[in-house]
Amino acid sequence: MIKLKNILRNFDRYRRTKMAVLEPLLYRLLNNTHGQLSYLLDKDDIQHILIIRNNRRIGNMYFLIPFIRQMRRSYPDAHITLMLNQPWQRDVFRYIGVDEFVFSYFSIREFGKFARIMKGQRKKEYDVIILPYSSVEDTLITAMLRAKNKISGDNARRNVAFTHTFKKDDDRLHAAFSCLYLLSALGNRLPSSISHHLVFSQKELNDGVSAKKHLYQGEQLCLAYFRGARGDKRLPDSTWLTLINKFENKFPQPIQWVEILSPDITTPLREGTVTFKTTDMRHLACVLKEMDAFICCDTGPLHLADAAGVSCIGLYNKTNPEVFGVVGNNSINTTDISNINIDSIFTVLMDDRNRSLIS
Repeated sequence: MIKLKNILRNFDRYRRTKMAVLEPLLYRLLNNTHGQLSYLLDKDDIQHILIIRNNRRIGNMYFLIPFIRQMRRSYPDAHITLMLNQPWQRDVFRYIGVDEFVFSYFSIREFGKFARIMKGQRKKEYDVIILPYSSVEDTLITAMLRAKNKISGDNARRNVAFTHTFKKDDDRLHAAFSCLYLLSALGNRLPSSISHHLVFSQKELNDGVSAKKHLYQGEQLCLAYFRGARGDKRLPDSTWLTLINKFENKFPQPIQWVEILSPDITTPLREGTVTFKTTDMRHLACVLKEMDAFICCDTGPLHLADAAGVSCIGLYNKTNPEVFGVVGNNSINTTDISNINIDSIFTVLMDDRNRSLIS
Protein backbone atom coordinates (compact mmCIF):
# COMPACT_ATOMS: atom_id res chain seq x y z
CA MET A 1 0.00 0.00 0.00
CA ILE A 2 2.79 2.45 0.90
CA LYS A 3 4.63 1.66 -2.37
CA LEU A 4 1.43 2.24 -4.39
CA LYS A 5 0.87 5.61 -2.70
CA ASN A 6 4.41 6.68 -3.57
CA ILE A 7 3.95 5.65 -7.22
CA LEU A 8 0.74 7.69 -7.45
CA ARG A 9 2.42 10.71 -5.88
CA ASN A 10 5.28 10.52 -8.38
CA PHE A 11 2.81 10.27 -11.28
CA ASP A 12 0.87 13.27 -9.99
CA ARG A 13 4.11 15.26 -9.75
CA TYR A 14 4.91 14.37 -13.39
CA ARG A 15 1.39 15.34 -14.51
CA ARG A 16 1.62 18.73 -12.83
CA THR A 17 4.93 19.49 -14.51
CA LYS A 18 3.67 18.65 -18.00
CA MET A 19 0.42 20.64 -17.63
CA ALA A 20 2.03 23.78 -16.21
CA VAL A 21 2.11 25.53 -19.61
CA LEU A 22 -1.70 25.35 -19.82
CA GLU A 23 -2.30 27.04 -16.47
CA PRO A 24 -2.69 30.71 -17.53
CA LEU A 25 -5.15 29.82 -20.30
CA LEU A 26 -7.29 27.80 -17.91
CA TYR A 27 -7.44 30.64 -15.38
CA ARG A 28 -8.44 33.13 -18.08
CA LEU A 29 -11.27 30.87 -19.21
CA LEU A 30 -12.63 30.48 -15.67
CA ASN A 31 -11.88 33.94 -14.32
CA ASN A 32 -14.83 35.57 -12.55
CA THR A 33 -14.06 39.30 -12.49
CA HIS A 34 -17.48 40.45 -11.34
CA GLY A 35 -17.19 43.10 -8.62
CA GLN A 36 -13.40 43.15 -8.59
CA LEU A 37 -11.58 46.29 -7.47
CA SER A 38 -8.23 47.50 -8.74
CA TYR A 39 -7.35 48.92 -5.33
CA LEU A 40 -6.95 47.24 -1.96
CA LEU A 41 -9.88 47.60 0.40
CA ASP A 42 -9.34 49.58 3.57
CA LYS A 43 -8.97 47.34 6.58
CA ASP A 44 -12.23 48.59 8.12
CA ASP A 45 -14.12 47.68 4.94
CA ILE A 46 -13.08 44.02 5.04
CA GLN A 47 -15.96 42.08 6.58
CA HIS A 48 -15.99 38.75 4.71
CA ILE A 49 -12.76 36.83 4.15
CA LEU A 50 -12.28 33.48 2.41
CA ILE A 51 -9.01 31.61 2.98
CA ILE A 52 -8.46 28.72 0.56
CA ARG A 53 -6.19 25.76 1.27
CA ASN A 54 -7.01 22.46 -0.47
CA ASN A 55 -3.86 20.52 0.36
CA ARG A 56 -4.63 17.34 2.32
CA ARG A 57 -1.20 16.49 3.71
CA ILE A 58 -1.19 16.45 7.49
CA GLY A 59 1.92 18.55 7.97
CA ASN A 60 0.74 21.22 5.56
CA MET A 61 -2.49 21.66 7.50
CA TYR A 62 -0.61 22.47 10.69
CA PHE A 63 1.58 24.95 8.82
CA LEU A 64 -1.57 27.02 8.22
CA ILE A 65 -2.23 27.60 11.94
CA PRO A 66 -0.03 30.72 12.36
CA PHE A 67 -1.64 32.38 9.33
CA ILE A 68 -5.17 31.70 10.58
CA ARG A 69 -4.39 32.91 14.09
CA GLN A 70 -2.80 36.11 12.80
CA MET A 71 -5.61 36.70 10.32
CA ARG A 72 -8.08 36.61 13.21
CA ARG A 73 -5.90 38.97 15.22
CA SER A 74 -5.59 41.39 12.29
CA TYR A 75 -9.31 41.32 11.42
CA PRO A 76 -11.08 40.73 14.76
CA ASP A 77 -14.55 41.69 13.51
CA ALA A 78 -14.48 40.03 10.09
CA HIS A 79 -16.31 36.81 9.24
CA ILE A 80 -13.55 34.37 8.32
CA THR A 81 -14.40 31.36 6.15
CA LEU A 82 -11.83 28.63 5.61
CA MET A 83 -12.11 26.40 2.55
CA LEU A 84 -10.49 23.00 3.00
CA ASN A 85 -10.73 19.85 0.93
CA GLN A 86 -12.35 17.40 3.36
CA PRO A 87 -14.43 17.71 6.56
CA TRP A 88 -11.91 15.80 8.70
CA GLN A 89 -9.42 18.66 8.23
CA ARG A 90 -11.66 20.98 10.24
CA ASP A 91 -10.42 19.45 13.49
CA VAL A 92 -7.03 21.13 13.10
CA PHE A 93 -8.57 24.60 13.22
CA ARG A 94 -10.97 24.39 16.15
CA TYR A 95 -10.96 27.33 18.56
CA ILE A 96 -8.51 29.52 16.61
CA GLY A 97 -10.91 32.01 15.09
CA VAL A 98 -12.54 30.42 12.04
CA ASP A 99 -16.22 31.36 11.78
CA GLU A 100 -17.23 29.02 8.97
CA PHE A 101 -15.82 26.02 7.13
CA VAL A 102 -16.41 25.10 3.49
CA PHE A 103 -15.19 21.86 1.91
CA SER A 104 -14.39 21.77 -1.79
CA TYR A 105 -14.01 17.98 -2.31
CA PHE A 106 -11.64 18.94 -5.14
CA SER A 107 -10.78 15.67 -6.92
CA ILE A 108 -11.78 13.75 -10.01
CA ARG A 109 -13.44 11.08 -7.87
CA GLU A 110 -15.69 13.60 -6.13
CA PHE A 111 -16.19 16.00 -9.02
CA GLY A 112 -19.97 16.00 -8.57
CA LYS A 113 -19.66 17.24 -4.98
CA PHE A 114 -17.06 19.78 -6.05
CA ALA A 115 -19.35 21.16 -8.77
CA ARG A 116 -22.26 21.54 -6.34
CA ILE A 117 -20.09 23.33 -3.79
CA MET A 118 -18.71 25.70 -6.42
CA LYS A 119 -22.21 26.45 -7.70
CA GLY A 120 -23.20 27.59 -4.22
CA GLN A 121 -19.98 29.50 -3.61
CA ARG A 122 -20.25 31.40 -6.90
CA LYS A 123 -23.43 33.03 -5.58
CA LYS A 124 -21.48 34.64 -2.74
CA GLU A 125 -19.29 37.71 -2.87
CA TYR A 126 -16.34 38.00 -0.52
CA ASP A 127 -14.46 41.14 0.28
CA VAL A 128 -11.19 39.23 0.19
CA ILE A 129 -10.14 35.82 -1.06
CA ILE A 130 -6.60 35.02 0.00
CA LEU A 131 -4.30 32.11 -0.78
CA PRO A 132 -1.58 31.65 1.85
CA TYR A 133 0.17 29.13 -0.41
CA SER A 134 0.05 29.11 -4.20
CA SER A 135 -1.25 25.97 -5.90
CA VAL A 136 -3.06 25.01 -9.09
CA GLU A 137 -6.18 23.80 -7.26
CA ASP A 138 -6.52 26.85 -5.05
CA THR A 139 -5.94 29.22 -7.97
CA LEU A 140 -8.60 27.47 -10.07
CA ILE A 141 -11.14 27.86 -7.29
CA THR A 142 -10.19 31.50 -6.72
CA ALA A 143 -10.64 32.24 -10.43
CA MET A 144 -14.18 30.84 -10.32
CA LEU A 145 -15.39 32.81 -7.29
CA ARG A 146 -16.39 36.44 -6.71
CA ALA A 147 -14.37 38.79 -4.54
CA LYS A 148 -13.48 42.46 -4.50
CA ASN A 149 -9.86 41.63 -3.77
CA LYS A 150 -8.16 38.34 -4.69
CA ILE A 151 -4.79 38.06 -2.97
CA SER A 152 -1.85 35.70 -3.46
CA GLY A 153 1.91 35.53 -3.65
CA ASP A 154 3.51 36.38 -6.97
CA ASN A 155 3.52 33.52 -9.49
CA ALA A 156 3.91 34.29 -13.19
CA ARG A 157 1.65 31.44 -14.30
CA ARG A 158 -1.15 32.26 -11.83
CA ASN A 159 -1.18 36.03 -11.40
CA VAL A 160 -3.98 36.44 -13.95
CA ALA A 161 -6.47 34.97 -11.43
CA PHE A 162 -5.82 37.65 -8.79
CA THR A 163 -6.39 41.36 -8.38
CA HIS A 164 -3.25 41.76 -6.27
CA THR A 165 -0.13 39.64 -5.95
CA PHE A 166 2.91 40.28 -3.79
CA LYS A 167 6.52 39.18 -3.89
CA LYS A 168 7.89 37.72 -0.69
CA ASP A 169 9.88 40.42 1.09
CA ASP A 170 10.81 38.88 4.44
CA ASP A 171 13.30 36.27 5.63
CA ARG A 172 10.83 33.78 7.11
CA LEU A 173 11.92 30.49 5.56
CA HIS A 174 9.87 27.97 7.51
CA ALA A 175 6.71 26.81 5.77
CA ALA A 176 4.58 27.63 8.83
CA PHE A 177 5.58 31.30 8.67
CA SER A 178 6.62 31.87 5.06
CA CYS A 179 3.21 33.19 3.98
CA LEU A 180 2.84 35.82 6.70
CA TYR A 181 4.31 38.49 4.42
CA LEU A 182 0.92 38.60 2.68
CA LEU A 183 -0.66 40.01 5.84
CA SER A 184 2.07 42.63 6.05
CA ALA A 185 1.44 43.51 2.40
CA LEU A 186 -2.19 44.20 3.31
CA GLY A 187 -1.05 46.80 5.86
CA ASN A 188 -1.05 44.70 9.02
CA ARG A 189 1.69 44.92 11.65
CA LEU A 190 2.87 41.49 12.75
CA PRO A 191 4.13 40.65 16.24
CA SER A 192 7.63 39.26 16.64
CA SER A 193 6.23 35.89 17.75
CA ILE A 194 3.18 34.17 16.24
CA SER A 195 1.79 31.00 17.78
CA HIS A 196 1.86 27.77 15.78
CA HIS A 197 -0.07 25.87 18.46
CA LEU A 198 -3.37 24.06 18.43
CA VAL A 199 -6.02 25.08 20.96
CA PHE A 200 -7.74 22.37 23.01
CA SER A 201 -10.81 22.23 25.19
CA GLN A 202 -10.38 21.30 28.84
CA LYS A 203 -12.13 17.98 28.19
CA GLU A 204 -9.66 17.14 25.43
CA LEU A 205 -6.75 17.91 27.73
CA ASN A 206 -8.25 15.82 30.54
CA ASP A 207 -8.80 12.89 28.17
CA GLY A 208 -5.14 13.11 27.16
CA VAL A 209 -4.03 12.97 30.79
CA SER A 210 -6.26 9.96 31.45
CA ALA A 211 -5.00 8.10 28.38
CA LYS A 212 -1.38 8.71 29.38
CA LYS A 213 -2.04 7.41 32.90
CA HIS A 214 -3.54 4.29 31.38
CA LEU A 215 -0.30 3.77 29.44
CA TYR A 216 2.19 4.62 32.18
CA GLN A 217 2.08 6.23 35.63
CA GLY A 218 5.72 5.93 36.73
CA GLU A 219 8.46 8.54 37.12
CA GLN A 220 10.72 7.48 34.25
CA LEU A 221 11.16 9.67 31.20
CA CYS A 222 8.36 8.70 28.83
CA LEU A 223 9.38 8.90 25.18
CA ALA A 224 6.98 8.17 22.32
CA TYR A 225 8.04 7.36 18.78
CA PHE A 226 6.43 6.66 15.42
CA ARG A 227 8.27 4.77 12.65
CA GLY A 228 5.97 5.49 9.73
CA ALA A 229 6.91 7.88 6.92
CA ARG A 230 6.32 8.47 3.23
CA GLY A 231 8.71 7.09 0.63
CA ASP A 232 12.43 7.22 1.30
CA LYS A 233 11.92 9.37 4.39
CA ARG A 234 11.10 6.17 6.23
CA LEU A 235 13.97 4.75 8.27
CA PRO A 236 14.62 0.99 8.34
CA ASP A 237 13.80 -0.88 11.53
CA SER A 238 17.50 -1.53 12.04
CA THR A 239 18.12 2.21 12.28
CA TRP A 240 15.32 2.58 14.80
CA LEU A 241 16.70 -0.25 16.92
CA THR A 242 20.16 1.32 16.88
CA LEU A 243 18.67 4.68 17.83
CA ILE A 244 16.67 3.25 20.73
CA ASN A 245 19.73 1.41 22.00
CA LYS A 246 21.73 4.65 21.90
CA PHE A 247 19.11 6.41 23.98
CA GLU A 248 19.01 3.59 26.52
CA ASN A 249 22.80 3.33 26.76
CA LYS A 250 23.54 7.06 27.01
CA PHE A 251 20.59 8.41 28.98
CA PRO A 252 21.50 8.53 32.70
CA GLN A 253 17.89 7.64 33.54
CA PRO A 254 15.75 4.67 32.46
CA ILE A 255 13.25 5.29 29.67
CA GLN A 256 9.64 4.21 29.30
CA TRP A 257 9.00 3.82 25.56
CA VAL A 258 5.58 4.18 23.93
CA GLU A 259 5.29 3.28 20.26
CA ILE A 260 2.54 4.96 18.25
CA LEU A 261 0.86 2.53 15.86
CA SER A 262 -1.12 3.25 12.68
CA PRO A 263 -2.83 1.39 9.81
CA ASP A 264 0.63 1.05 8.20
CA ILE A 265 2.49 0.22 11.43
CA THR A 266 0.40 -2.41 13.20
CA THR A 267 2.93 -4.17 15.44
CA PRO A 268 5.60 -2.71 17.73
CA LEU A 269 9.27 -2.71 16.83
CA ARG A 270 10.18 -4.52 20.03
CA GLU A 271 7.98 -7.14 21.63
CA GLY A 272 6.46 -5.98 24.90
CA THR A 273 6.68 -2.26 24.13
CA VAL A 274 3.74 -0.18 25.35
CA THR A 275 1.74 0.97 22.32
CA PHE A 276 -0.93 3.55 21.58
CA LYS A 277 -3.24 3.90 18.60
CA THR A 278 -6.08 6.25 17.71
CA THR A 279 -7.68 7.67 14.58
CA ASP A 280 -8.50 10.92 16.41
CA MET A 281 -5.65 13.32 15.66
CA ARG A 282 -6.64 15.77 18.37
CA HIS A 283 -6.73 13.01 20.97
CA LEU A 284 -3.32 11.80 19.78
CA ALA A 285 -1.99 15.34 20.17
CA CYS A 286 -3.33 15.56 23.73
CA VAL A 287 -1.80 12.20 24.64
CA LEU A 288 1.57 13.21 23.19
CA LYS A 289 1.40 16.42 25.25
CA GLU A 290 1.75 14.22 28.33
CA MET A 291 4.93 12.55 27.05
CA ASP A 292 8.40 13.92 27.69
CA ALA A 293 9.22 13.80 23.99
CA PHE A 294 8.12 12.49 20.61
CA ILE A 295 10.59 11.05 18.08
CA CYS A 296 9.66 10.71 14.41
CA CYS A 297 11.03 10.90 10.87
CA ASP A 298 7.80 11.98 9.14
CA THR A 299 6.82 15.64 8.98
CA GLY A 300 3.07 15.05 9.35
CA PRO A 301 3.06 13.45 12.82
CA LEU A 302 5.96 15.67 13.88
CA HIS A 303 4.05 18.84 13.13
CA LEU A 304 0.93 17.54 14.84
CA ALA A 305 3.02 16.99 17.97
CA ASP A 306 4.88 20.27 17.51
CA ALA A 307 1.58 22.16 17.22
CA ALA A 308 0.44 20.46 20.43
CA GLY A 309 3.47 21.84 22.28
CA VAL A 310 5.31 18.53 22.59
CA SER A 311 9.11 18.42 22.76
CA CYS A 312 9.91 16.82 19.42
CA ILE A 313 13.00 15.12 18.04
CA GLY A 314 12.78 15.33 14.26
CA LEU A 315 14.87 12.87 12.25
CA TYR A 316 15.43 14.22 8.74
CA ASN A 317 17.20 12.20 6.05
CA LYS A 318 15.60 14.01 3.06
CA THR A 319 13.63 17.01 4.29
CA ASN A 320 15.19 20.42 4.90
CA PRO A 321 14.50 21.26 8.57
CA GLU A 322 14.95 25.00 7.94
CA VAL A 323 11.76 24.84 5.90
CA PHE A 324 9.90 21.85 7.33
CA GLY A 325 11.48 21.21 10.72
CA VAL A 326 9.85 21.38 14.14
CA VAL A 327 9.86 24.88 15.61
CA GLY A 328 8.98 24.43 19.29
CA ASN A 329 11.38 25.96 21.82
CA ASN A 330 12.27 22.54 23.23
CA SER A 331 12.33 20.64 19.96
CA ILE A 332 15.39 19.36 18.13
CA ASN A 333 15.95 18.82 14.41
CA THR A 334 18.71 16.48 13.32
CA THR A 335 19.92 15.48 9.86
CA ASP A 336 22.90 13.46 11.11
CA ILE A 337 20.85 10.58 12.47
CA SER A 338 23.74 8.16 12.87
CA ASN A 339 25.63 10.67 15.05
CA ILE A 340 22.70 12.09 16.99
CA ASN A 341 23.77 13.94 20.14
CA ILE A 342 22.00 12.05 22.92
CA ASP A 343 23.60 14.11 25.70
CA SER A 344 22.21 17.41 24.41
CA ILE A 345 18.78 15.85 23.91
CA PHE A 346 18.75 14.62 27.51
CA THR A 347 19.69 18.11 28.75
CA VAL A 348 16.88 19.74 26.76
CA LEU A 349 14.30 17.21 27.94
CA MET A 350 15.29 17.45 31.60
CA ASP A 351 15.26 21.26 31.51
CA ASP A 352 11.76 21.14 30.00
CA ARG A 353 10.58 18.59 32.58
CA ASN A 354 11.95 20.67 35.46
CA ARG A 355 10.22 23.79 34.14
CA SER A 356 6.95 21.85 33.93
CA LEU A 357 7.29 20.65 37.53
CA ILE A 358 7.94 24.21 38.74
CA SER A 359 4.98 25.64 36.87
